[in-house]
Amino acid sequence: MNGKEKRVSFIPKTALWIAGIAAVLVLAVGLLWHGNANSMQAIPALVADVYFDGDYRVDGGEWQKITAGGHIPSTQGDVTLRGNFHMLAPGGECVGIYSGDIPIALYTDHLSLTFYEGENEPFVIDVENPLYGDSACHVGWTAYRLSGGSEEPIEIRIHNPHRFGNETAIDEMLANTALWTDIAFEKEVLESGNNQRNFGLLFSIIGLVVLGTALFSTLIHIKNARSIWLFGTTILFAGAYLSYSAAGVSFWNESVVSNTTILGCSMMLYMLFLSLAIVHFLKSTKPVGTVAAVLLGVADAVILALPIFTDVLFYDTWLYWVIAQLPANLVLLGCLLREFMVTKGKTRWVYLGSILPLLSFALDALMTHLGVWKGGRASVYVFAIFFIAAMVAMLKIIPNSINTLAKAKELETERLVLNAQLTESRMSTMMSQIRPHFIYNTLGSIEQLCNIDPPKAGELVHNFAKYLRGNFGELDNPKPILMSQEMEHVRHYISIENVRFPDMTFSFEMNSDDFHIPALTIQPIVENAIKHGLMKLQTGGTIRVTSYETDTQYCVMVEDDGVGFDTDVLLDERKHVGIRNIRGRLKAMVNGTLEIESTPGVGTKVLITIPKEAEQ
Repeated sequence: MNGKEKRVSFIPKTALWIAGIAAVLVLAVGLLWHGNANSMQAIPALVADVYFDGDYRVDGGEWQKITAGGHIPSTQGDVTLRGNFHMLAPGGECVGIYSGDIPIALYTDHLSLTFYEGENEPFVIDVENPLYGDSACHVGWTAYRLSGGSEEPIEIRIHNPHRFGNETAIDEMLANTALWTDIAFEKEVLESGNNQRNFGLLFSIIGLVVLGTALFSTLIHIKNARSIWLFGTTILFAGAYLSYSAAGVSFWNESVVSNTTILGCSMMLYMLFLSLAIVHFLKSTKPVGTVAAVLLGVADAVILALPIFTDVLFYDTWLYWVIAQLPANLVLLGCLLREFMVTKGKTRWVYLGSILPLLSFALDALMTHLGVWKGGRASVYVFAIFFIAAMVAMLKIIPNSINTLAKAKELETERLVLNAQLTESRMSTMMSQIRPHFIYNTLGSIEQLCNIDPPKAGELVHNFAKYLRGNFGELDNPKPILMSQEMEHVRHYISIENVRFPDMTFSFEMNSDDFHIPALTIQPIVENAIKHGLMKLQTGGTIRVTSYETDTQYCVMVEDDGVGFDTDVLLDERKHVGIRNIRGRLKAMVNGTLEIESTPGVGTKVLITIPKEAEQ
C-alpha cells in the first residue's frame, strides 16, 4: 500500500473520532445549560426549612429591617444580624422560632461568622479560629447548633476579609438557610451540582486527550502542533474551573483550601492560555500581542506567588489578577480589531469572533463587582460556543496536517532518491570527462611541449590541473553554480584541446552569465561537439557558445559546424548516458530543459533553457 492510500484510509477514522467527541460536547453543553440555568457558582434549590427574621446594620450604622429579596451589602464593612431563626412548615408557613437540635446549615461565600446567643460564649467561624484555620476563606456550607430553650434574639457578626467578588454573599446565605440533616442534606447539595461538575470533568479529560494528541503531533512534527497544545491546555483549565465552581464542591472535595486554590488557578490559567492562543493566530500585530501575553504571564506568576511568600489571602489575589488581565485584554482587543480591518476573506471573521471571550471576561468582572452575578458565567457560555467551533476546526486541522506531513515525507523520500540519482549522475559525468585516453593524450602533449616550448607546457599543466580540480570539486557540490564559473571550466578544457587541435576555432558571446546552472553542463556538450562533430571534418571547424536572457528564462546555445547527425539516434538513451544525465540534472536542480537540433553535413545546435523563477 502506498502513502496516498494510507492517508485515504486514515482520515475517515480521525474525522469520525473528532466528530464523535464534538457530538458528545454538543450534548454536554446542552445538558449543562438546561440543568444549570443559574450562575456557575449556583446554590442548590433546597427547601428553606428555616429562615432568619430580624434586622441588620453595617459597621455600627442604623438598624434596618431584613426583607425578602432585599440586598445586604457584604463588601462595605462588617455586618451584624439581629433576630431569630424561624421554622417553616412543609407548606411554607412559619410555625414559630426554631430552637431544635438539628444544626442550621449556612452557605458562606468567604465570610467569617461570630454567633452571640444569650449568655453563651461567642461561637466563631473565622480564619482566626484554630478549628478552621484558613478553611473559612472558601465557598461552602457550615453548621451552627442553637443552644435552645430561649426566644431571645441572637446576633451574628459577619466579617468579609475581602472587598471584591462576593457582594451578594450575605443575601445568598440568608436565602439558602436550611437544616443540616446529615447525609440527606449533603446528598441533595452534591446532586444539585452533578451536571456542571461531571461536564467539567469531561472537558478536563478531553483536554488531556487533546494534549496527548499535541504531544504525538510534536513528535511527528505536525505543523499545527502548537495550536493543539494551546487548545488542549485551555480546555483542561476551563474544565477544572467548571468542576470546582459547581455547587457542593466542599462535599466533593473536603480540602476546602485546595478547592479555592484550584478554582483560582484554573480561571487564571484558562485566561492566560486563551490569550496565548489568540496571540498565536495574530499576524501583523503579533509582536504587540506577544509583549502583552508575556507581561500577563509574568504578572500571573507574581500573583500566584503572593499567597506563598506573603500574608495575602489567595482569594484577595483575584482582584489583582483582574486588574492585570483587563489591560492585556484591551491590547489583544486592539490587535484583533486591527487584524479584522487589514485581513481579507473569511479569516477576518475569526478575528472578530475572538473578541467575544475578551468581552465576556470584562462583563463577568463588572457583574461580579456590581453583585449581579458571580464568577465567569458569561465566559463559560462563550467558552462552550468556542469549544464546539474549535472541535469542528480540528476536523480540518488534524487530517490536513497529517496529510501534509505524509506528503512531506513522500517528497523527502523522493528528494533523497533524486539526490542519490544526482550524485550518481555527477559521478558518471565526471568519470566520462576523465577518460584514460584523454589523460594520456594530454600528458603526451605536455611531454612534447616540454622539449619544444616549456612555457606553453607549463600553461598546459596549469589548465589541466584547473580542469581536474573542477571535475573532482563537482562531486562535493550538489547545488548549481554560476554560469560564469561553468564557463571558466569550459575555457580550461578548450585550452587543453586547442593544443591538440590548433585549427579548431572557439568563440564565446556571454550576454548573460549571472544565473545558476548545474556544474559540468556546458563542458560535456562542447566536448561532444569536438568529438562527434569537428573531429570528423578533414580540417578546422568552429564551436560557438552564446548565452542570453528573455523576460522569462535564461538561454545557453552551443553551436558547431561539424558533420551533424540524425537526432533519431538520441531516442535510445541507453547509448547516450551523458545527454540523459545532463537533462536529468537540469530538470531536478533548476527546472531546465535541453533541446538538440542537428542536420547531417551542416552542424548541431544544443539549446539549454532555465526559467528565471528557478533563481527565486
